[in-house]
Amino acid sequence: MVFAGSVSANEGLAALVCASLGTFWWWGVGRRGGVLFRFDRGTLSPIGPALRGMPRQTARVALHLVRALLGGVGGGTIRERSAAEFAWARPEGRTAPAARATGLLAASLAPDSYVLTLDREHGTVATHVLEDDAP
Repeated sequence: MVFAGSVSANEGLAALVCASLGTFWWWGVGRRGGVLFRFDRGTLSPIGPALRGMPRQTARVALHLVRALLGGVGGGTIRERSAAEFAWARPEGRTAPAARATGLLAASLAPDSYVLTLDREHGTVATHVLEDDAP
């Protein structure tokens, strides 16, 4: 409604229906699903650097796409790294599920890379990156 610049009854009704569906989903699945997310200040810390890095990474993706249009580069690569390199991949305590989810979101928020798998048994994180020198 904010981006449309106008408010109508249909938009209000759609907002009410979506909010109700989200509430019912949380009640039926989220509360009873067994995984409870407990957040604290440290849990949300990966989001800040991810948001600050987005303009630089967006510019890198734009450059990569221009080079791809000109036929100068290929696709991305898959990089497998140790989970020990990522604080969010090995949290402990009550906030561990929330810390993993927030860290995974922050790592995948970058336009030039995203997390493919987090294998906690083997201690590896596989990411897809557009360029070899991507962080």
